[in-house]
Amino acid sequence: MRSGSVVGRGQEVGAVLVLDGAAVSTRGPRPDNQDSAVAGPLLIAIADGVGGNVGGAVASSLVVNWLAPLATGNGGDGADDPVRVVASGNERIRAAYTERPRLRTMATTLTALHVDGDGIVLLHIGDSRGYVLAGGQLTQVSTDHTLVQALIDAGSLTPAEARVHPQRSAVYAALHGADDDVAALDVIRLDVRPGDRLMVCSDGLSDVVLPSAIRELLATGTPAQAAAALRDAALAGPPTDNITVVVADVREAVADEPPARILTVGAAGEVREETSEALEAVWPGPVPVGLVQHRPRWPHQVQ
Repeated sequence: MRSGSVVGRGQEVGAVLVLDGAAVSTRGPRPDNQDSAVAGPLLIAIADGVGGNVGGAVASSLVVNWLAPLATGNGGDGADDPVRVVASGNERIRAAYTERPRLRTMATTLTALHVDGDGIVLLHIGDSRGYVLAGGQLTQVSTDHTLVQALIDAGSLTPAEARVHPQRSAVYAALHGADDDVAALDVIRLDVRPGDRLMVCSDGLSDVVLPSAIRELLATGTPAQAAAALRDAALAGPPTDNITVVVADVREAVADEPPARILTVGAAGEVREETSEALEAVWPGPVPVGLVQHRPRWPHQVQ
């Protein structure tokens, strides 16, 4: 596990942060949406599943729904340690393919931005991405765990060449349900303060829309308007994959705020018979309402 911090501007002392977020997801040209995402006052996250139509959706749904309680701080025991929550979500993947061997090849990326008492932490594995827009400057705060990124870092490939490389989607780290998966998780404390805008997205956006266009569109209107504009730009690309975008504005929390709405999109918010079957076999307690109808809601799932 790689830990670190991004420093430079300085955190406002005593500011308690909260996120105003929005999320959109579309299958694009694919027959199935394997992306899952969540947006809430303390968390935005994207998971991009791999391993076949059913497996990818199951893996991303498991991880995103497992992390979703972090969005309100109501995750129960261990919720103050997001790495522990990610590890537990990864264990759900192993439990699912143990019960359903046909899912054994499934895996998922994860990029999450989590608010805690000290600010915001990035949790990242795979090739989904996290960005911060501050003072008009766009910064990619995640590093792709891909072959092409390793070649870029080694000076063997340029970013322009990487965009068209035949193995640009080959990841060397993801959540597979293996014991050592979380060791590859990047955990980085970010230099973020009120007024900044955050985004996490699947590679269906970042592989199609240039960074300059992402910066321009991310600065557009409200988080919901920016997310929709970015999705539409990827759809006009033309698209090559599922497209999921989560955008959030950072602000200071105020006293006695009403409960915020938690939004899940993509596979995590769909009713899918195959996914429901797998989750019912491994989920400790009620399965999330977005996946199985007529089940009790978890506290974090607010209409």
